[in-house]
Amino acid sequence: MNEELLAKGTGETISQHTEWCLKAGKALLDSLPLPEEQRQRIAEDVLFALAVHDVGKAASGFQRVLHGEQKDWAGRRHEVLSASFGSTLTAISPAVLLAILTHHKGLPGDGITVSGFGCLPWEQMPLEGCICPVWEEMAIEWRGNAESFTKEWEQICTAWGKNELSNVPFDLTFLPLRPAWLSRGSGRTGQRRAIPFGERLHASMVRGLTVAADHLGSAHRVPAPIPDLKAFSVSKHEARPFQTTAAQTQGSAILRAPTGSGKTEAALLWAQQNQAPKGRVFYVLPYTASINAMYRRLGPGSAPDKPGVFGPDNVGLLHSRATAALYAMMEAKEDDCSRLDRQENAKALTSLAREMWFPIRVCTPHQVLRYMLRGKGWEAMLAEFPNASFIFDEVHAYDPRVVGLTLATAKRLAGWGARFLFLSATLPNFLTALIRQTLGEIPVIVPDEMQRKDREILDRKRHSLEVRTGTLIENLEAIIEAAESCPSTLIVCNHVGTAQSLFDKLSSRFGNACALLHGRFNQEDRNSIEAKLASPLPKVFVATQVVEVSLDLDFYQAFLEPAPIDALVQRIGRVNRTGMRDPATVVLFTDQVNRYHLYCRCPGNSHMPDCRVERSIQELRTIPNPISESDLVDVANRVYSDGYIGDERQAFDEGLNHPDIVQLEQRLLAGAHQEWVEQVIESTDGTVEVLPKSLKQDYEARRREGLWIGANALLVPVRARSLGWLRPRVDTSADPWVIDAEYSKLRGLCL
Repeated sequence: MNEELLAKGTGETISQHTEWCLKAGKALLDSLPLPEEQRQRIAEDVLFALAVHDVGKAASGFQRVLHGEQKDWAGRRHEVLSASFGSTLTAISPAVLLAILTHHKGLPGDGITVSGFGCLPWEQMPLEGCICPVWEEMAIEWRGNAESFTKEWEQICTAWGKNELSNVPFDLTFLPLRPAWLSRGSGRTGQRRAIPFGERLHASMVRGLTVAADHLGSAHRVPAPIPDLKAFSVSKHEARPFQTTAAQTQGSAILRAPTGSGKTEAALLWAQQNQAPKGRVFYVLPYTASINAMYRRLGPGSAPDKPGVFGPDNVGLLHSRATAALYAMMEAKEDDCSRLDRQENAKALTSLAREMWFPIRVCTPHQVLRYMLRGKGWEAMLAEFPNASFIFDEVHAYDPRVVGLTLATAKRLAGWGARFLFLSATLPNFLTALIRQTLGEIPVIVPDEMQRKDREILDRKRHSLEVRTGTLIENLEAIIEAAESCPSTLIVCNHVGTAQSLFDKLSSRFGNACALLHGRFNQEDRNSIEAKLASPLPKVFVATQVVEVSLDLDFYQAFLEPAPIDALVQRIGRVNRTGMRDPATVVLFTDQVNRYHLYCRCPGNSHMPDCRVERSIQELRTIPNPISESDLVDVANRVYSDGYIGDERQAFDEGLNHPDIVQLEQRLLAGAHQEWVEQVIESTDGTVEVLPKSLKQDYEARRREGLWIGANALLVPVRARSLGWLRPRVDTSADPWVIDAEYSKLRGLCL
């Protein structure tokens, strides 16, 4: 047997890996925004767990696997041996034992609802009084390497700062752990009822920090101290009065200000004021496109000469497609890196964003909720969420259930010292009321019409709105005539099919000066289209509601299909964005081309337009031209005067009263995560990705080269509800699914 005891197949020894984990662990512990007494107690347990967590790998069977002498170790778990070793050293706490045991796998399954790959095996648990033949065999293999392990242990003790433990007699023993700690059951003998909440909470935090330090140690990463946000400049311009108010507001607040008025700067000024010592910041947005744009703004910047506010070392990107987004940003830089290197760099940054690495994270609300509902890795929130600052941007766009879950989360985390800012250009009064009912009478920050610089943005009249009867197609000749004499025209449709049909008709007139964007392009082509929008804009740009999200565009005029007022405000905001020109023409049509009404929320009326669309049109007819930002806010309040009703109210209440948040003390289970959360969180956008048949050869070529991000960038999202009628054209036996439908870089997927 080779005397060198490995922790990794790379050749890294147990002591080398443990030293890295201890370095990362100490840095993480130093960064906790917790009282010193609590931090010291946690630190003692976490460092103990890290020192011991991988010593079980010294077993000869595990070493043969790492040295390539055998394929696997027959499902035997080194963590159990590590915990058995730790039990011989000194009085070991249940939190340390649980962290060691579960740093790879969760609690043993209950044999009914939870079992299998992600669980520790009961038959390997050497609890007092139990007979464990498998564990006895594992112990014999470990003891056979005791002499070589002694040298590793001496180095670990030095790194740990516990040299006095390096020479004590050691062996393996049973686990001095109450069986209740390992029981998922909800009865009197299960962990939830048999173990007090405070002990379960402490054990969960110790586990979370142990796992985080193990991951960072494996990557040879040691986190830097949390920076003071006040050391950064968030704006190059003199602050408006409402921004100054945000900068002076201590505690949670609501901010409503027009598009283009400096909302983001105000939010960052608020974050600077409200950052607790060593406090993290979470900037939360509803759509991946807006998250990517905000990440660039706060982190790496848009160009080498235009750095982000806080710099790339301080800002992480966190959503389900973050790796692909980071890879695309790296590709745009056109540096000397190979595609494989960029791919590895993007993957590494995504992994770090999921760990406790970046002090500022830009993410979806679902990433916050994933932790609160105890999805995989949830324990990290126990270290990161206390005293953190959360900015929930574009909160008006959240689904009612997500709003409820978000407010329930905010109420819970407020008790942990966290602070919240909710902001939007069109936050209806009813949402403001719901937020304040949940969090108390927190201040509402709005531009002050008595202050000149604020009054400028409130009185700014960027648009002249016309409500016109009919559809886009029925008015096509008038649209073409208006577009011919205008530098840039935006046309927004509610459906991809409508957008493609209009694009075909307009392309015959405007040729390459006409462009199209919708949700059925693959990511590679969508990135390319968005990059070309920077400057100059196409003469005619046809889009679906994807244009509402984050794209910083400034068209001269627009023609829009009907939608609720909050969506219309976002579309209108892409016209005369800076307000530097005379009021721009915006034409809103009363009818849409497609018979299916996208915004209908009325049960049993799937073919009837939602009353909010009708009310939005009616209210917009009543305001005189040119329209101001405050006019649009007033319309939004009137349209949403009833708040959530019917199914929406039920969904909101279900989220607000979700038992896993409201009953945290009763439901928290240390050492395990809830399997269902991952599936629910990832499927919220209701889409599946398919590969157009014409791109299959290119996809396979990229995969052969190892360019899996580039290959996945060829996949096209399709609404899950469309799969019923598309099923005959989709090969579901292939991986990924292949769809037999035309695809082009100009038109996207044609169904």
